[in-house]
Amino acid sequence: MKVKYLASVIAFTLISSLVIVPVSAKVNVFLDGSTLKNDLNGTLSGSVKFAQTHTINAKNNSQQEMPRLTSTRDTLVMLIPTDNSVNSLLLLAKNKTGTLLGSLYMLSPQQLPRADRPSNSPNPDVVYSDKAWSQILPADWVQPGLTLEFVTSGQRSGKLNTIDIGGETQVVLQNIRIGMLTAPGPLDKNPLEKESFKLAKDYYQKIPVSELIVGNYAPITLDQVILSSGKKYTYSSDDTGGVYKGDLRENIGKGIISMGIDNSNFGFNSSKGEQQWQPGLFHQVAVHQSWGRYSNGVVRHGLSGGNGMATVYDTVGNEFSHELGHGYNMGHYPGGGKWATHNRNSGWGWDSFQNRFIANFFWNKGGNNETQGYVTPPFLGIYQFNNDTMGGGGPSSPLSKYTLHTGYTQKRIQQWLEAKAVIAPHSPSGYLIWNEQQRKMIEPKGVVYRKPDAFGVPVVTLVGYYDPRGELESYIYPALHGSYGYTYKPRPLKTGQCRAEINYANGNTDKFGLDGVRLQAGHMNKFHINVLESKQPKSVRITCPQRDMDAAFTQWKLKKFAVNKFYDWGDKDEKLGSIYYYPSHELYFSLKSKPFGYFPTTPVDNKFWTYLTDESSLRQDYQNQPLVPGSEYILVKRDIKSATVAPRAAAKIGHLYLPIKIKSDRVVAAWNYPLSKQEFLRRVEATSLEGPVFIDMTDDKYLSLYKLPGRYDVPLKAGSYGIKIMLEVIKDPIPPL
Repeated sequence: MKVKYLASVIAFTLISSLVIVPVSAKVNVFLDGSTLKNDLNGTLSGSVKFAQTHTINAKNNSQQEMPRLTSTRDTLVMLIPTDNSVNSLLLLAKNKTGTLLGSLYMLSPQQLPRADRPSNSPNPDVVYSDKAWSQILPADWVQPGLTLEFVTSGQRSGKLNTIDIGGETQVVLQNIRIGMLTAPGPLDKNPLEKESFKLAKDYYQKIPVSELIVGNYAPITLDQVILSSGKKYTYSSDDTGGVYKGDLRENIGKGIISMGIDNSNFGFNSSKGEQQWQPGLFHQVAVHQSWGRYSNGVVRHGLSGGNGMATVYDTVGNEFSHELGHGYNMGHYPGGGKWATHNRNSGWGWDSFQNRFIANFFWNKGGNNETQGYVTPPFLGIYQFNNDTMGGGGPSSPLSKYTLHTGYTQKRIQQWLEAKAVIAPHSPSGYLIWNEQQRKMIEPKGVVYRKPDAFGVPVVTLVGYYDPRGELESYIYPALHGSYGYTYKPRPLKTGQCRAEINYANGNTDKFGLDGVRLQAGHMNKFHINVLESKQPKSVRITCPQRDMDAAFTQWKLKKFAVNKFYDWGDKDEKLGSIYYYPSHELYFSLKSKPFGYFPTTPVDNKFWTYLTDESSLRQDYQNQPLVPGSEYILVKRDIKSATVAPRAAAKIGHLYLPIKIKSDRVVAAWNYPLSKQEFLRRVEATSLEGPVFIDMTDDKYLSLYKLPGRYDVPLKAGSYGIKIMLEVIKDPIPPL
């Protein structure tokens, strides 16, 4: 037995076993061999295919309405040689500088991953290809500038030099069950919460991401509800609830809980009370199941997604895939019936963890697929093609609980995610974003990007309403406890701000600035703040420098403009130079001509009016005044209690590329079975930004763990970075390069 070490920073998962019934005698091939073209330069010719979430061609995928490769993701590479006489293939991978990443022996066509045919299918099996040599490229090799060379035992070779690899992408899901004047459903109603790692791995296979994170919140029961209008419920809402209806659904499940979770993780402390706003700095979705007690009884909400949240009945199935699809800016039936239906060119899926293809048709269902008037015949006249999740599709694989997108939709999801930043602790700003022109991840521009103080940690999320006018009853909701979040250091306070004061078990206090005036007429403001669970927060109170902050703001504005009053449209006889306020657009104008016409709807001058400024700019100036110590008016306070049920552990699938370099690209050590310490490779060495890291392969635990053929993750620790080296134990000899 010999062992090969591919010393590269990769996350390589042991291929899990899968029980599938023996295939029937007749086997059909999905890939249309008549469409294959040569993709290689050199003495070896052949067609190259890749698979991540979808099988795609080596070139021109965008023109064919298919996704390209996503950076930093395990990738199945397949070569169908033009010459059937090829009996062995070695794959050499190099990065954009021409440095060898490593070499892999391609597996024979007989070892190509099998499809997901279920045990009860009466129909014959289908293989993706019966001529494709294959191998899995480690995630960290899959970067822009990657080149591949295929070499036969006869020293013929072919190179693939132009591989379209896009940016790193990321999705963060925050998962919570909410009971509003009633108890939330039990854990069994939320499979993603119950089996986070298993189902996160499954959903990861369906979206073009480098990294998927699923955080869980402890379920929450709200025995009292106060809306931003000040309306209070203690038993039931007086509204009528429905799947898409109900003030509890709209203002609590979505407005305060989901938006509060989103904005807390983005580092925004306050926002308009009735508005569902979040900046979407990275792609984060608050997935919530909500139950509310209404005048018509207890109602469960679902079937809704977009704007950083998803209200769902279930966290598996097409509903989940569909509502999260809205969050990727996908509407219904993307591209119409043709593109919302799978076909022979829309791509099979591939599950990298189970190393199985996911067919894009139904194994046990035949007939035409007619979608919006477009008819797609069944594959081979036997297997009916599935639909996209946004176009009436559903999970069709025994290996997956989620729906496979069409390539058309997947391309657009990928474009949406590439336009979003990823949150990354190794970035100076805390964020990176794909730059298409430079073909790399760069620092995003914009003052809204704040680097968290802590990344991916258990958090306490504090949400509620407060009224800077002191007229409506401010309210702090029970603390939310999450398993994965981001916290931010408080910024220096300003005179014009209210503040959230949080006290900890050790006696320390943090003060977070909040907007000091009402942001929306007739409604309190929302506040939303994350703090570390490990700091043991004990209480929170909301204070303002005085009782009526809006009155103070108004007096400041009058003084700034040296006037006694702001006029509105109904004031017709005022003198020239009077200042008018246009509430619906929050704009200020000075009257310069009479009789006057309508206010401009944009911040521009006309012959009647001179534009001065807008409410938002004035509010910013007011709140940015240097802090002047003074008295505090307490709006509301609350003790922070521990979660009755601890939040379920978070799950992270995949990873972003880390700035760590492994010294040895390839190390080969040989011995005979059984292994002995004298013949075992003694050490693998790596370097990171934080210094060297080593693994001693003579340790007994490695001898016992890695003695059988297979691929293994060998974890290393490099400062604050967790990295892995892939260890491959094989039977056949591997000659050095």
